[in-house]
Amino acid sequence: MKKLLCILLSLVTVLGLCACGGGAKEDPNALKAGFWREVCLPDDPIVYIAGGDPASDPSTDGVLDELAVTCVALQQGGKTYLIYTCDIVDIDGKFYHTTETAITNATGIPIEQIILNATHTHSAPTLKNDLPGKDAYLVKFNDACAIAGQKAIEDLSPATLSYGSVMTEKMVGVRHYWMNDGSDYGNGHGTSEGLASGYKEHMYEADPECQILRLTRAAEGKKDILMVNLAAHSTMASGTNTSSLSADIGGYTRNYIESEMGDVQVAYFIAAAGDSTPSSKITGEFPYGRDLNGFGEALGNYVISALDSMTDAQGTEIKLHIEDYTAKRNKIGVDDPERLAQAREVVAAKNKHGNYSNDEVKGLVKQYGFASYYEASGIVGRVNAPATSTLPVTAMTIGDVGFVFASYEMFSEHGRKIKDESPMAFTFIITCSEDDKAYVPSDTAFEYKFYETFVTPYAQGTGAALAERYCQILGCLKDGTEVPAQVMPE
Repeated sequence: MKKLLCILLSLVTVLGLCACGGGAKEDPNALKAGFWREVCLPDDPIVYIAGGDPASDPSTDGVLDELAVTCVALQQGGKTYLIYTCDIVDIDGKFYHTTETAITNATGIPIEQIILNATHTHSAPTLKNDLPGKDAYLVKFNDACAIAGQKAIEDLSPATLSYGSVMTEKMVGVRHYWMNDGSDYGNGHGTSEGLASGYKEHMYEADPECQILRLTRAAEGKKDILMVNLAAHSTMASGTNTSSLSADIGGYTRNYIESEMGDVQVAYFIAAAGDSTPSSKITGEFPYGRDLNGFGEALGNYVISALDSMTDAQGTEIKLHIEDYTAKRNKIGVDDPERLAQAREVVAAKNKHGNYSNDEVKGLVKQYGFASYYEASGIVGRVNAPATSTLPVTAMTIGDVGFVFASYEMFSEHGRKIKDESPMAFTFIITCSEDDKAYVPSDTAFEYKFYETFVTPYAQGTGAALAERYCQILGCLKDGTEVPAQVMPE
């Protein structure tokens, strides 16, 4: 009898090994996640930075804190996706193709599965303009992105996804205010005649929500990955240390969370922040002012407090949709010959002096009643612009979680619209994505003639239309239906 039992047990063991291939097989449809952050400082710290005025002296004199590129690798169903967040002001169309090519060459991941995003720090070398130091830094930047992609793929490990958010207080506001005399002021970019009369109130509310995604990894030695975003421009460092390189609020927030928790790694993104700021030149409502450490600690504590109430995502399938969206161009002012002539005179004066802060330009701006130099330069820039142009629209889903990658600075009104109307259980918004196309302002901005409406290449209504398109795409990805062709607005 014992001999028969031994034979049966041996047979069961052999059959079990055959069925498992000598061990448990990995589910090819399971979600995996990997992480890597690569420091990316220029070899020569004396470079031109994004927040400076080329006519004054935008060159750096040192390093306040480390710049980096961070890659989150996601793998499911045999495909790997690389999502980057980079300490840079934007990902410009002239250069991001070279970066993605460098990543593809290093990792083998197709370009369409690589998504580059900027944290919008104004205290980083600029890749957008042909300024000294740009070419050398681009080489360094591409190398760092390639390494981060390789290392994140090597770090891939089974993960589960959860999501949550927290409403912050007095950490972000819109940068447009009413003054006591009834005039409006736009954070240094709008009508400022009534500035001396004092601040009265913000023109409307910002979106204070901080969104969080957590990729929990159980494998030994693997830290969890937090993806965090807040709708606030990363401009605090440029106001404090205008000549020092800095990752700004994103860097300070991730450093604080990682030091406090120890078992997580943080990728910080910028959400809908085209009209939002973490501090104010006008009002004392924001307690952190230019205190980067204080801001990072406060936002970090908000994130940590929300981690105990996260919701598990349903499903792990990754779907991605990329399209070229056609938008109508902004043509404000170009049909008025007299206004166009005045605008050209202002721009000519700026070109003569090399900057727009000299007395002649200021005098002409005031004489002709422009809100700022930007209004005049916007009119001149629109003269020969085409009637329409395209911008990339990218959306992704992982189960019931949606991702919006906006190739522009989205206004908080449109970010809130996407969150409220998205068909997904949770929609994570990332702006300043690849081929960054500058501001897409809200109708409110056009109504009050905010600075952003002077420089945007896009017509009024584009932001709301894009928000609706993102929701439509997410709905199709959720349902597994074909995304219909875009219907051009009238």
